[in-house]
Amino acid sequence: MTRLPDGCNPRRDPLDYPLPETLAEAQRLAASIEQAVQQHTGGGVQDLRVRVNRRGVHLEGRCATYYCKQLAQQAAMDLSGERLENRIEVS
Repeated sequence: MTRLPDGCNPRRDPLDYPLPETLAEAQRLAASIEQAVQQHTGGGVQDLRVRVNRRGVHLEGRCATYYCKQLAQQAAMDLSGERLENRIEVS
């Protein structure tokens, strides 16, 4: 069996990540995602905003490289599944 690198999760069914039912749950998920993104990118995303609603998770902000944007996306997907819109701008 192939071992995945640390921090990598195998693809899961989107139903494994139910979206929050309440505003409080959405706010907790958004805070968790924001913390994970900042941790995985070493604070590389400036003006990070994470919104969670019934349609999914939305990331906004700015970073210097596409690699940083990819790290941010993976960190968010690890907590929320594939319902993600990544609008982080690379500049």
